[in-house]
Amino acid sequence: MTEIAFLASSKPFKIPDEIEEYNNRTVFEGEEDFIFFSVQEVDDDWKKKIEGLFSMPYVYKVDGVGNQLFLTYIEKYMELGDVLEIYQVPNQHAFEEYKHRMEEEPEPIEVNVGSFTYRTIYGLYQLNSKGWLEDLSRRSYITHLGITTFVKF
Repeated sequence: MTEIAFLASSKPFKIPDEIEEYNNRTVFEGEEDFIFFSVQEVDDDWKKKIEGLFSMPYVYKVDGVGNQLFLTYIEKYMELGDVLEIYQVPNQHAFEEYKHRMEEEPEPIEVNVGSFTYRTIYGLYQLNSKGWLEDLSRRSYITHLGITTFVKF
């Protein structure tokens, strides 16, 4: 079973040098340091499968959206007006089934990095403005049940 995730962006997406340097490390102090965050172009087969799924124009295959490097990106590098959409499924071989279920009964998540809010179908939650990344890391912010949208307004 292999998960797959996609990221759609309001502008062309580039991994910052700080994160790229971390990705290229070869020495790790512990197992928890062995993380990465990367984006790649989507191949033609996947483009057809994800067509219509996102509202943002730039779409990529992404790895590492559930780890600290991705959270570092949204904290340090998202700019005012940026929008990111993420969809991840736990088994890429069952992608069509996950997508169909999500489209039938979507459970989207929205995280506003500017106002430190987290919204689900169950309500709007205010994240602690001083420790909002820690608050967010304790919540489910990536799911196969819906698109997660990160905005900064």
